Amino acid sequence: MNRTRILLAFMMLSISSFFAHGTTENTAKYIGFKKLTVKPSKAEPGFPIGLIYPTHTRDKAINVGPFKMRLAKGAKIAKGQYPLAIISHGSGSTNLAHRSIAFALVKAGFVVGVPLHPGNNFQNNSAAGSTDSWNDRPAHIKQAIDAVLADKAVGKHINNEQIAVVGYSAGGYTALAAAGGKADTSHLIEFCQQGVIKDPMCKAVKAKKVKPQPLDDNYDPRIKAIVLMAPVGVLFQAEDALSNVKIPTLMLQAEKDQELTEPYHATVIANHFKDQALLSHCLVKNASHYAFITPFPAEIKDKLGKVAKDPKGFNRSQFHQQLTADINQYLLNALSAEPSDAFKPTSCTLL
Repeated sequence: MNRTRILLAFMMLSISSFFAHGTTENTAKYIGFKKLTVKPSKAEPGFPIGLIYPTHTRDKAINVGPFKMRLAKGAKIAKGQYPLAIISHGSGSTNLAHRSIAFALVKAGFVVGVPLHPGNNFQNNSAAGSTDSWNDRPAHIKQAIDAVLADKAVGKHINNEQIAVVGYSAGGYTALAAAGGKADTSHLIEFCQQGVIKDPMCKAVKAKKVKPQPLDDNYDPRIKAIVLMAPVGVLFQAEDALSNVKIPTLMLQAEKDQELTEPYHATVIANHFKDQALLSHCLVKNASHYAFITPFPAEIKDKLGKVAKDPKGFNRSQFHQQLTADINQYLLNALSAEPSDAFKPTSCTLL
């Protein structure tokens, strides 16, 4: 009985600490959706952002290609103040790739922005792995945050002190660079040319699309927490590459990652993280690189090859139930007024 009372007291303390930042408890039952657009400039192309948020407006079944969702398009956001999460997709992918994570975050009381990285997506992947793409991706995060905060209908409902970024693969690099990581392409080029790694980004090196240089500083101090899923880390080889990353970071590493060669990615990030107390490094056992992508509909799964397949014994649907709960738990705590050290994931094993 005493243990139960202590646990309940701890839970109430955690909840009250979170709302002490002025964040509203989410009582909305549905997920609203609207499309934002970052307008192109002379130097940069524009790009769309899918914006999803809590709403009291009843949703409807919507099909986007083979993907079936329930959304309230154009609905009014439920009154309140909410944390913001931006999700950065992987190279050549889509901003729908992590919709299970996005929808779960909205149900937990977040507003979520999902930008489609120009030149590095499923429609146009011409910039994949290039110096320009590595430079531009973190800048897209800043532009996405700006666009959400500037939106007349939703922006005023964002708690500016509670902004997070979730990134997968190249999106993991993106989140880390936007959080203060100092990236350089020199080691990537060296490792690819020497055959130390044969990762997908080596194609751009072979095609002479990557120049050896420090990448632009795209640090955005508004970002207060990040989640990295199977992140590209080879660009952070310098000893001080992560010295400016001073926010809570959850890094999930796939045990059977067939795309990113270790110890040149997650291991690099873990070893170079200066304040280890801020890093939660978690291993997802038996997971492939693509485990973090939302499960595909059965009717197209066989056509997609390795992106949709998992190692024997790995249940991606079950994993995403655990993953989304863990990300919600981690970010709600990390963005709270008084974060605790009580993160206990079920989708992975802390290292």
